[in-house]
Amino acid sequence: MKFNWGYLFGMALQTVPEPRKVAREVQGLGYPRRVLWQALGLLLVAGTFLAVIGSILFPVDPETAGALFADPILTGIAQATVSVLTVFGIYWIGRVLGGTGSFDQALLTVIWLQFVLLIIELGVVFLGVFAPGLALILWVMGMVMTFWILSHFIAEMHGFRSAGAVFGGIFLVLIMFAVAMSIVFSLLGIGANFGTGTAGLGEF
Repeated sequence: MKFNWGYLFGMALQTVPEPRKVAREVQGLGYPRRVLWQALGLLLVAGTFLAVIGSILFPVDPETAGALFADPILTGIAQATVSVLTVFGIYWIGRVLGGTGSFDQALLTVIWLQFVLLIIELGVVFLGVFAPGLALILWVMGMVMTFWILSHFIAEMHGFRSAGAVFGGIFLVLIMFAVAMSIVFSLLGIGANFGTGTAGLGEF
């Protein structure tokens, strides 16, 4: 893969119509794992930086959105945590279900997903200044694209035939995770403050 911005941007656009082709190229990169972790870290820092810019341009009220979403630094920490958990989840759950992908391929999958999302975030911030309605549409499309790309990349990585079945698996895992987190929050007493405007994570 050529590492210049024009080529990478073109590959990001190609990810939507030909996700499995791009997945083969991305997951075939043979960089050391240390370099891959550094790349993921840089992308997450860049994403947090954009979140800071977005919070300046479009301030969020903590009482309506929750402290987590109102603070871009906390949002960045949450994104980093989710990204790392996603890497391990893609690898271990896929392996348990008979997949053949490697840990580095899982890491490359999340790196590429973060890169594509970074481009979308840039577009959302830019459009948010001139056309907030279009920015919202792009944001929604970005969320849909996240699952589209992730499903196909996981299917390609682990040798699964159906990306649709992978999407169903992702959806099931998300439901199980949400239930588990709601139980944890309830045990910690966070759920009791839900909707009060001061709950922080309880509103998340």
